[in-house]
Amino acid sequence: MNDEMNDALVALGQELTKRRESIGMTLETVYDRTKIRPEYLRGIESGDYKGFPEVVYIQGFVRTYLKLIGAEDLQEEFMNELDKLDGTKTPRKQETRSNSITKVLSNGSSIPKGFKPASHFWLFLVLITALLGTAGYVWYAMTYGGFDPKTFEFFKFGNSNNNPPAIISSGDLGVIVDGEIESVTISDDETVSDEPEPEEVSPYIEIHAVNDVWMSVAFGNAQPFYRRTLRRGEVVRWDLTNYARVNFGRPSAAQVILNGKDLGIVNPSAKRAETYIYNPDGTFRRSGTR
Repeated sequence: MNDEMNDALVALGQELTKRRESIGMTLETVYDRTKIRPEYLRGIESGDYKGFPEVVYIQGFVRTYLKLIGAEDLQEEFMNELDKLDGTKTPRKQETRSNSITKVLSNGSSIPKGFKPASHFWLFLVLITALLGTAGYVWYAMTYGGFDPKTFEFFKFGNSNNNPPAIISSGDLGVIVDGEIESVTISDDETVSDEPEPEEVSPYIEIHAVNDVWMSVAFGNAQPFYRRTLRRGEVVRWDLTNYARVNFGRPSAAQVILNGKDLGIVNPSAKRAETYIYNPDGTFRRSGTR
């Protein structure tokens, strides 16, 4: 890996630091939520990648960091500059279309010498064979039953009872049962969707300290198990197996996320402490109100 300082990475690191500080998040909080070693976080922000592992690991660290603070718009610039660190890759936007095609066709190697396109004679032979086969099938179907060239409708073969052919209407599915064709209608409501069902998120509450805020937290009717001042930039989170009763000393200094939904600041205009009830189903209310 090239150990020289990259001015572009230094500038990107400075921008990353500004973004983090603008939302009141400390490096300790970033470490707690990403488990990326603090020395790596400091290196990313300073643009100094000496002592880092391979570039592919650095890129993984950067993606995780950017996603945490909502700075994904910097990802492409970071990835291009990081590709230059080991001196073996070119920026992603500079890959040519011809190189991409070569990789797809030959799995990373050049097209073998001596490769020639298929002869026109063989293409012509395949086309003639297909036409003859189609003509033979149409003749057979018209001779022995099964294809009506006037209506382009298909019906059963071997109708020995001289009954009218069993026509399969459009939109239906024909199924042969004991030599007879039965029509089965497929309803639009029965269409099978290929989209995966959304994953269920276990109920949880997450509290961010916008400024220093004293809090106490209890589940259900139990006594509070958490009482302390949450410093600015710190985050706490608990799973909700019962409703949570949270008392905020400064409701204007805390932000709540319930089951992944950002509820924003608890009460921006509050002048005194308030208690709120947060339920596992995602509903909440201020204590004493309904």
